[in-house]
Amino acid sequence: MGEQKIDILISAKVWDPQEWVDRLSQFEQVGQVHVWPTEADLSQVKALFVWRPLDAGLMDRLPQLEWVSSLGAGVDHLIDDPQIPAQLPLTRVVDPFLSRDMTNYVVMGVMMHQRKMSQHLANQQKQHWHRSSYQPLKIGILGLGVLGAHCAAQLVQLGFDVSGLSQSPKSIKGVASFLSHQRADFLADRDVLVNLLPVTAQTESILDQSFFAQMKKGAYLINVARGSHLVEEDLIPAIDSGQLSGALLDVFRQEPLPQGHPFWKHPQILITPHVASVSIADSVMNLIQENIKRLLAGQPLLHQVNRDLGY
Repeated sequence: MGEQKIDILISAKVWDPQEWVDRLSQFEQVGQVHVWPTEADLSQVKALFVWRPLDAGLMDRLPQLEWVSSLGAGVDHLIDDPQIPAQLPLTRVVDPFLSRDMTNYVVMGVMMHQRKMSQHLANQQKQHWHRSSYQPLKIGILGLGVLGAHCAAQLVQLGFDVSGLSQSPKSIKGVASFLSHQRADFLADRDVLVNLLPVTAQTESILDQSFFAQMKKGAYLINVARGSHLVEEDLIPAIDSGQLSGALLDVFRQEPLPQGHPFWKHPQILITPHVASVSIADSVMNLIQENIKRLLAGQPLLHQVNRDLGY
């Protein structure tokens, strides 16, 4: 058993995977670590680590593949890929640093909105001294999974009034739990809405005109889940009409966000380039190593994805 090794292929596309290659190569259970695209022989690859959709034909080069893992918490890019056989186990990264970093980003967004930092920055450019007041905020969290639950709990600790919407009842100290059919009641008094939903058939394009109409007038949107949750053409009219006061967006339907996209220059939309929470090799290597050992031992992998649920 100690001599067994597996070859691994990494398909990352949008960032340099060298750190992952270096760390994985140190495991005694790992043979070759390949990075896509490559002309190397991939016939012995048993594990595929992915961020972003796979190139067409890649799977044809992996006849011995036994495991596919997302390199982050999101798995929609895997579940929706028809190339991946249904019988292959899919896993995702569940890591406390991802939860911490996502929560820190959301707290930053909430605080910047509450303290009107965009206005202060504009005033600074004009050398205009204006002291504006701020009010307590009621925060709504869409999705109370691992990331959403952590975020909600920390916002409570910071003194915010927090509610969450999810498919099943959740018990988080200080957080009011609403179910999907109670959406209108959940949205009615929330000053800030944070989207942390997984992408499923039920949640794709959920942030649309009808959804915004149910929100409290002047509410603020923070989308850190997936770009496909948002109907982009509905957002600016909702802001320009005053139904929403603005938005902080970290995820988009097309990434990088295309030059000339109207979000870039809208004064009430703040954009970051999908950096709210990033998987760092050091923080997830223990999980990956454990799953490699489990694969070699024929044991169930940790954090497998339920394809029917979408997470």
